Order: sequence, then structure tokens, then C-alpha cells
Amino acid sequence: MVTLGLFVLLEAKPGQEDEVESFLREAIALAEAEEGTKAWFSIRLGPTTFAVFDAFDDEAGREAHLSGQIAKSLEEQTSRLFAKPPAVNRLNILSAKLPGQ
Repeated sequence: MVTLGLFVLLEAKPGQEDEVESFLREAIALAEAEEGTKAWFSIRLGPTTFAVFDAFDDEAGREAHLSGQIAKSLEEQTSRLFAKPPAVNRLNILSAKLPGQ
């Protein structure tokens, strides 16, 4: 059962909204390759506001994700795409419904 998650709030620089959306759409392939990442969602909350939500069974999965390719790519693109650094929030999942559970 997933018990841990991340909610990452992203604010695109003006004029970079399409690039951020493309970056997030392409990142799903990287998330699919992460064994410990049980759920991964990229979300558009508004014209310039985006977010990523992911869920993990344990701390090892979450830490692997935080040191994985998506995090590295996000860090590399921060100054070009985002108005401010991503706001990474660690959270505890109280309940969840996922396929196959």
C-alpha cells in the first residue's frame, strides 16, 4: 500500500508554459521506469502553475525518486523554465485507491 508521497508545485516563467507542459508530459516515461514509484501524475493547475504528485510504498522508493532522473532533469531545467525553485512537499498518504490493489 502506498503510504508516502510528494507534491511538487511548479511555477513556469512567463512564456515557458508550453515548455513546462512538454517537459512534464515527457517525464512520464522516466516515472514508468522507476520501480518504487507506484503512482505519478503531472498536473496543470492554472495558466502558469503546474504540479507533480507521486506515491510510494516506502521511504526507499521516495528517496530513489528524489535522486533519480526526473529530479535531475528538473534541477537542470529550473533556471530556464521556472520562476522559482520547485516547492517539494513530502507527505503521508492516509488512504488511496490504485489499480491492482
